Amino acid sequence: MHDERSHPLLQQTALTVNPFLSLPTPPTLPPNYASLPSTLPPSTLNAAPTSSAPDLPAYVTSTTGGFAAHPSTIAAQNRSLLEQLEKQKLEGERAVEAWEREVRERELKERRRRAPGWLDREEKLLEPVKAGKEGGGVRNVMDEEPEVMKGGEKEKELVGEDLGAAMDRAFGRSEMG
Repeated sequence: MHDERSHPLLQQTALTVNPFLSLPTPPTLPPNYASLPSTLPPSTLNAAPTSSAPDLPAYVTSTTGGFAAHPSTIAAQNRSLLEQLEKQKLEGERAVEAWEREVRERELKERRRRAPGWLDREEKLLEPVKAGKEGGGVRNVMDEEPEVMKGGEKEKELVGEDLGAAMDRAFGRSEMG
């Protein structure tokens, strides 16, 4: 039995009009509105499997229809591609490091060829070799001690004369005055 009257509880509630509240209105449709077709295409979840994954439905298809696969198959292919790219990146880095090491070794070998022993020691102080001590060659009179004759005051004069003569021989004679 259906009663057309309102509920007794609602009859006791006072009805007020709120200017800030608007009742819903039906939406206006755009002019290019097209309704859904009455028959929907078959579900893609029931798509035929592919040869790469026979147990999974291939419901991700390309726009041309030439490729179809399951999302997990696509994700697995992407992971394997990333692994391959990482492997190639590491191999490339190793090849570059080997090439740089080879260049450094070649440069070091060239430096050692030019200056043998120089790069193999910690001390880097160059000392000239005195040619007079190695037998034959030019004698440096400034490095030699003057021969001293014994005899007090006469000894000092001779040392001074020998030193002056040695200087003249080393640098040439110079006149003062």
